[in-house]
Amino acid sequence: MTQRPNRKCINLREQFGQQYRITHDEAYEAERSEFRAAEEVWLQQIPCRRGHICPWGGGLLAACTNGRGPTARKLLALPFLEHDRTQDGSDGVNVVFHVQHFATVAEIMRPKQRRRLSPEARARLAAAGAATRFMPGKHGTRAAGDELERVQEGQLDLGAIPI
Repeated sequence: MTQRPNRKCINLREQFGQQYRITHDEAYEAERSEFRAAEEVWLQQIPCRRGHICPWGGGLLAACTNGRGPTARKLLALPFLEHDRTQDGSDGVNVVFHVQHFATVAEIMRPKQRRRLSPEARARLAAAGAATRFMPGKHGTRAAGDELERVQEGQLDLGAIPI
């Protein structure tokens, strides 16, 4: 695999991760582990209701639609696109724009919001889970190695242990 030129790209998680969900392109899982950390920012994407937004390089982002409908037409009508980098296909369009225009493109693409719990909801869920949380045994305390020592010394009847 050839490496990409060493140029900067926008880290979507740092810039938009507090508000929007950040996922990875499906190629991320196929990436070799020694390259994964370096390629991670290139493979980030913001899933949207009408496609996704991903880094293009430098201060540029790309918006990729899922189809050729009204969303594609609205994107192609935007005046600030990098038209020499726009791809218009039968299954959708890919448009490139500067990060300063993210809000305008986001209105069209409708990025999925990051889920956040209110402090009250977080406390309510923690209280509900407390009843089923693992607790130490009630019948005395035994070190983890006690069973093994008893087996090795012949003091534990293995037939009595349900399997």
